[in-house]
Amino acid sequence: EARQFFLKNYHLYHKQNKFLWALPCLTLLFAATLSSCSEKDDDQPVTKHHFLMSAQADNGFFITSFENFNEGTSVSYDKAITLPTGHLFMEKYGKNIYLQSGSMYGFGGEQTLYKYEVNANGQLSAQPIGKLSFPGSPNAVEIIFASETKAYAVTCASRGQLIVFNPTTMSVTKEIDLSPYAEGDKDPDGGNGIVRDGKLFLPLNQAKSMKEILVTPAQVAVIDVATDKVEKVIKDDRATSLGMVGHTSPVIDEAGNIYFHTGPRAAMMCQFMPGKGYKDGLLRIKKGETEFDKDFYMSLQTTEGAEIGSYGMYMAYGGNGKIYTFLYKPSLVKDPNDQTYIVNKCYVPYEIDVNKKTGRILSLPASCGWAANAIIKVGSSIYFGEHTDNGIGFYRYDMATGKGFMQPSVKTPNGAYKVISLD
Repeated sequence: EARQFFLKNYHLYHKQNKFLWALPCLTLLFAATLSSCSEKDDDQPVTKHHFLMSAQADNGFFITSFENFNEGTSVSYDKAITLPTGHLFMEKYGKNIYLQSGSMYGFGGEQTLYKYEVNANGQLSAQPIGKLSFPGSPNAVEIIFASETKAYAVTCASRGQLIVFNPTTMSVTKEIDLSPYAEGDKDPDGGNGIVRDGKLFLPLNQAKSMKEILVTPAQVAVIDVATDKVEKVIKDDRATSLGMVGHTSPVIDEAGNIYFHTGPRAAMMCQFMPGKGYKDGLLRIKKGETEFDKDFYMSLQTTEGAEIGSYGMYMAYGGNGKIYTFLYKPSLVKDPNDQTYIVNKCYVPYEIDVNKKTGRILSLPASCGWAANAIIKVGSSIYFGEHTDNGIGFYRYDMATGKGFMQPSVKTPNGAYKVISLD
């Protein structure tokens, strides 16, 4: 009976929540192209770019650099790199940018990681300087860097392998077998992890499918980076399926504490299968520890402004115990039949205070599903990439004054999907 209830409501939820289900299922119309921001002619002034953003448009991702977040700045796609729609990984490590449109559970994206050089003016090389095609279609989604010569590619719905590769040579060196830690099948479904103090902290999602997770305690595998040995798997029954792959990001505060959040899938199960043991949550692993902090837990369904079904996705740390995210609010969905994922403005900029274990909605407009992910700290401001009724672009929240601005400081052609610093 509970499963029939879940399946009956899933179609409605799918339309409300494009990020979780629509993103991997779009038809791929774009092959990866190699147009990028090239250096200008010597006789023309060169503007230094400090940031890189991506946005979804026309069934592809457009990745372009821009100068700064000064009021009145506009971003264009004139020299954008394009990748097919999927789950976009975009990160700067060392002097290089790594891009991949990953495949989640076999849907969308591709199996190739591209490496671009960044010049002194913050512009990406015209051609990728390296690429790595992961063999066997392992559904690589997240990349976690440990050093210039070691990184981990997280797979899902595969053989339970964690791929180890060398970012310098862009070659696979080995695989770590995580299948002994799986429940229900042979793949524990790695989540979005982080390296700290020589240890990789990798959440295990324990998913039955893209739509369902097992009712298991939150789990994180602790892996020694030097030996690539799994030292242990820690568990906490206060949350279910921590660090959802493709939709969450761990953060580290100034004390070195790590925070993981469950993300959309656990929240969906809480909403549509109540009383079945599913739990959302924000958990912490303190600096110097390899166990969950028993004194810290937060639910993003019970904080101020939240509701059953609420969740955060990617998070940015602002300092002083403040984490910033977009909070999904089911009650803001006006048209459950909308297929554009633009009509419903149901993601609100949100501040989490881990010291006080509180949360609050910020005085910024709500955004749609295609733009509820790009958040960055610049100085004393937090910028949210949004598509709102007031306009499309980056909206500023001033942490010093607590003031939010209802018009975009930086205009973008489409709502930003991700944004990173090039410095």
